[in-house]
Amino acid sequence: MASTSTKAASMKSILTPSITLEGHGENVRSITYFPDGERMISVSEDKTARRWDLKAGEEIERMRSVYEEDVWVVAVSRDGRWVATAGGDVNSAMLKVCEVGTGIVRTFEGHLAQIISIDISSDSTLLASGAKDATARIWNLDTGKLVAGPFESGTWMGAVRFSQDSKKLAVRLDIGTCLEVWDVQKQKLDVRIGTFGGPGVTLVPVFWTNKNKNILTAFTFTVDAAWTIYEFDASTLETVGASFEGHTRAICGLALSFDCVLLASTSFDDTIKLWDFESRQLLASFDAYNIHNLVLSPNSRQLVYTTYNRDDCKIYICNTPPDVLAQAGISARKKSTLNDLLNSDATRRPPAGRRIRPVPAIPRPERPLPTINPQQPVFVRIRKLLHFSPRTNAVPPVQPRDPLDVPATLPLSSSLSGQAATRFNHFEISSPPPPSNGVTQFLRQHLPFLTPRHSLGPPVVEVAPGRKVTTILDIRLANRLLCHRKTTQLILIHSQMCIGSKRSSAIIHVGLMAG
Repeated sequence: MASTSTKAASMKSILTPSITLEGHGENVRSITYFPDGERMISVSEDKTARRWDLKAGEEIERMRSVYEEDVWVVAVSRDGRWVATAGGDVNSAMLKVCEVGTGIVRTFEGHLAQIISIDISSDSTLLASGAKDATARIWNLDTGKLVAGPFESGTWMGAVRFSQDSKKLAVRLDIGTCLEVWDVQKQKLDVRIGTFGGPGVTLVPVFWTNKNKNILTAFTFTVDAAWTIYEFDASTLETVGASFEGHTRAICGLALSFDCVLLASTSFDDTIKLWDFESRQLLASFDAYNIHNLVLSPNSRQLVYTTYNRDDCKIYICNTPPDVLAQAGISARKKSTLNDLLNSDATRRPPAGRRIRPVPAIPRPERPLPTINPQQPVFVRIRKLLHFSPRTNAVPPVQPRDPLDVPATLPLSSSLSGQAATRFNHFEISSPPPPSNGVTQFLRQHLPFLTPRHSLGPPVVEVAPGRKVTTILDIRLANRLLCHRKTTQLILIHSQMCIGSKRSSAIIHVGLMAG
């Protein structure tokens, strides 16, 4: 039994930190990167905010800030200009903003209880704050003035997040039992899902995905803690796609890469899991005990976590496994390629105004059938019927390089024909013969060797008793002739006939009109 336990333990995956930051005297509550990915800031129960040089792996001591109140959360603007910290206690709130370039610190006042969540808009102009007074507020970072809110809810606001265009604010409440979307400009609630009254609050963040159309967070549809990660339609808060399932206890940390490719989550089940965001596939799972915070670096190559152990005040920085990054990258490239194909000119429907109009068919006047004397010789009757022109009588000799290399529109060489009494190089019938008319009766009566035999293969005509020749179609000529709306049967014959010592050559076009 002991050997089995030892084998199972040896198979567990554990993240090995590449950098460990030490300095805080009590638990680290919140951590975040600066946009350059080379610096980090953290806040702790020891009432300090510390900045770290990640290349050197040590604190920048001259930038340390000490607070009189408890500090719960920290945020850095996208342009690196602002650092916001927030906290307080049950009956008071603390919200401060420091301009990094000048060191000027401004205090924002308005909340009545401890602030536990903040977010800075993507354009680095607005600050959102959520507190235990059950309100969210929007502030102007330059002036410190309240520009929207308070947005009143029914319970503690564990997470707030601006949409990319700063027009909406997503709010996660309690332990993940309620989710809201607010319109910042109209200052009204757009949609809400879930109920209030969960036991306490978890500080799991929310994220906007799919170009502000969706919201991602850990959520529960019952009164139990949230063990599952869902993506919601931001306009209706209906779930979108499959959920991320795998944790067996409440999720306490969540991080999404900036390109929405890699998702990291941690739980009270003592694991850190890495997911392919698009496919929902679990890429890796690692054992990590008592995790409190989890963040990804701006380039997703580092995964940072802290613990809530009283005697462990360190920040652990681990390298994201290369195979995980590779798998997530392959999935992202496949999605990008598919989107490019779906949005390409090859698959895009042309505008209605640019469609090419069909060319109308030009009607041909009907010709009266020639009068045929059945007592005349056959070749005389054919000449009267087909109106040979002098230009068609001369056929230049063709000498192809290969006996079988003959263009479809040229007559076959005499060496291929065997008996050259009559050759038919072009023959096409667009439909089975219609009820007999004058021309059809004449052909059947006087030219029976022209009568086609229909089959599933190419058309075949009899040239001489016991001999068959597969026809070759002049498609372009046939298509032009088929434009006539009244034509139901079309015969194209390239014929050469030997009559005595003279050779006649002609293209025979016979249109059998529906009668």
